[in-house]
Amino acid sequence: MMGMEERYVNIDGYKIRYIEHGDKSKKHVLLIHGLGGSIMSWSSNIPYLADLFHVVAFDLLGFGKSDKPRIDYTMDVFTNIVKGVADALSLDRLSIIGSSLGGQIACEFTLKNMDRVERLVLVSPAGFTPRSFKGTSSLLKYAKIFNAKDIDGLRRILVDVHGSSISDDYLRWMHEYINMENSKHAFLSALRNSAKASRLTRRFKEIVERVNTLVIWGKNDNIIPVKYASFFVNVSNCRLILLEHCSHRPHVEDSRLFNEYVKIFLLG
Repeated sequence: MMGMEERYVNIDGYKIRYIEHGDKSKKHVLLIHGLGGSIMSWSSNIPYLADLFHVVAFDLLGFGKSDKPRIDYTMDVFTNIVKGVADALSLDRLSIIGSSLGGQIACEFTLKNMDRVERLVLVSPAGFTPRSFKGTSSLLKYAKIFNAKDIDGLRRILVDVHGSSISDDYLRWMHEYINMENSKHAFLSALRNSAKASRLTRRFKEIVERVNTLVIWGKNDNIIPVKYASFFVNVSNCRLILLEHCSHRPHVEDSRLFNEYVKIFLLG
């Protein structure tokens, strides 16, 4: 991908795909994608950030080209994988950027490893909706990607979910992904456990007391509505940026602006 060598590391007996880019002597930045995502989710961000930081992106267990065992994909499973990647690559102090489900995982990891996390960037994070939130129509449509009969049917679903920001490369990758063994099981298990997990709103103060945090949310988010970003307005030591004309993936939809905000925050 993008001229960077894909590698694999063994974590808890599972093969996890990762790439790293940039000078290893610089600050470490770990990227955690969202539900159904992969390393490719960050293709518009890695080249820019790698000029300034040592950037590591990986496929979560159950996603991308990492192993997809038929297990229960809980927060503990994911945070153990994150810790395994950080340990294996000697990322002793790191900043984390997490998108959607990846933002929820980043918070759970930070709560367990507060001394290791320098800064935290949450992109339209899961885990902050109330128990009453049962998912938007777009999120429910997204879960139907596995029902697509062909690549054109998949395109229609993804355009309906994300809007017009669907590249041919992304479409081809998603078509490959939905046909991988156990991908549907991992996707639905992760979605179910994300919703069942303890809400982060009650524990977020523990994070911001120790870790500077930036939250970036698209104003037109149709998967996790932007109204849930209001929680962060009155949280001290936490910055909130709402991006115009962006939905659930501002790092893809307006990568130039996203990259600039993240750079300023991580270097600050």
